[in-house]
Amino acid sequence: VVWNIGTGYFACGKNRPDGSRAFDPEQFAQNSQREEVKMIEIKLSQGAKPSHGGILPAAKITPLIAEARQLGDPPYKDCDSPPRHSAFSTPKGLLQFVQQLRELSGGKPVGIKLCVGQPAEFAALCHAMLSTGIRVDFVTVDGAEGGTGAAPSEFQDSIGMPLGEGLRLVDSMLMGADLREEIRIIASGKVYNGFTLVKTIALGADLCNSARSMMFALGCIQALKCNSNNCPTGITTQKPELESALDVGNKQIRVANFH
Repeated sequence: VVWNIGTGYFACGKNRPDGSRAFDPEQFAQNSQREEVKMIEIKLSQGAKPSHGGILPAAKITPLIAEARQLGDPPYKDCDSPPRHSAFSTPKGLLQFVQQLRELSGGKPVGIKLCVGQPAEFAALCHAMLSTGIRVDFVTVDGAEGGTGAAPSEFQDSIGMPLGEGLRLVDSMLMGADLREEIRIIASGKVYNGFTLVKTIALGADLCNSARSMMFALGCIQALKCNSNNCPTGITTQKPELESALDVGNKQIRVANFH
């Protein structure tokens, strides 16, 4: 498992009196040292909705989800993931957070995920790595091609760099800062067949993530109801009458065959 840590700090955070979430080092240390967790990824942004954040509606929170995300006891409220992290606010602060997670997890790899926006922001991160001596272990570059039914179309269509541009920029900046040999690049954004996989690696990626095609293999029909709890294929709903459409025995074979 690659543990993706977003701004809601699920399973590594606590609820504040105002309803917001704050990072909890003790909770993170406990969960990050599980054998299943192999890497930790700090999500700065994602291609489907860069700079947007998100909300997990109370209607979609079940006791099982609340336990996994450690949201506390019912009655459940809408769970907000704000656009930015509260644990840091600068490139150096981010790297100090990376170092903290690395130490608390017992030395597991810690990296970041982002959809590239302003090139100067990634340049500032490279400069901070050189000045502090703290490195991220990997950078996941998410292209603006990413999609979700849980984000405004304006964010999906108009914000962030496509994977090709963002990947070349990150690869080039790391090379220019003499950091490329120390940091692996993971790429994601419509990597759905052999050609897109080879092309993405040729552009500078060390490995690729593939989400969209696996969702299709699972049965996604792009109904764009991800956040409504009414997904007709059962993938993004907690309603038993809809969730039953997700036949695990059948779908696991389809996903494995496509992979």
